[in-house]
Amino acid sequence: MRWGLLAGAALGAALGSRGLYMLQYWEALQAQPLDVWLGGKTIVGGLLGAIVGVELAKLAMKLRQSTGDGFVLPLLVAIVIGRVGCQLSGVADLTYGNVTTLPWGWNYGDGALRHPTALYEILGVGLVAWLVYRGDFTRCRGDRFRVFMVGYLCLRLGLDFLKPPFGATAAGTLTPDRWGPLSAIQWACLAGLAYYAHDVYRWAAQGPERA
Repeated sequence: MRWGLLAGAALGAALGSRGLYMLQYWEALQAQPLDVWLGGKTIVGGLLGAIVGVELAKLAMKLRQSTGDGFVLPLLVAIVIGRVGCQLSGVADLTYGNVTTLPWGWNYGDGALRHPTALYEILGVGLVAWLVYRGDFTRCRGDRFRVFMVGYLCLRLGLDFLKPPFGATAAGTLTPDRWGPLSAIQWACLAGLAYYAHDVYRWAAQGPERA
């Protein structure tokens, strides 16, 4: 059973992370070779794809119980480590922020001071971790994973306004698309939040747990 769930998560994450990356840079990728099409990944796409993969695997195995709580801590640690790498990379990593005049602006190698969005995300993930493990809204099995997903999707929905396409793209990098008012990653965040809307309603209705 465990290997079936892991296989579903891995396949879903691989397809989701690359598929959402392609939507994020759809127009810019039209003139690129295949290796560029397949070379990018997104965390949001990976997480949502993994959920789809696991749910399909559970359906095939006729498994009803929630299985996400055990993945929360490894995911939190992996995101933080990955974003440290992003922060230390140049603009080619495509995770850089828009140009800013704030005193903590970061030079990613193109000579411009930009929002250190990877550092912002690390701080935001710390807040998500606090929400996950304080226990106020995690009374049901699987709630820790649900709180993690809701928190991270909200974080990315807002944080991505500080990145292209909501600002100038660094020279020599792919330009992300605007799909109406939002980017593809932000639309995916909204779709994920809609999926968890009933859980958010349940948490709001039950209120925080009291000692």
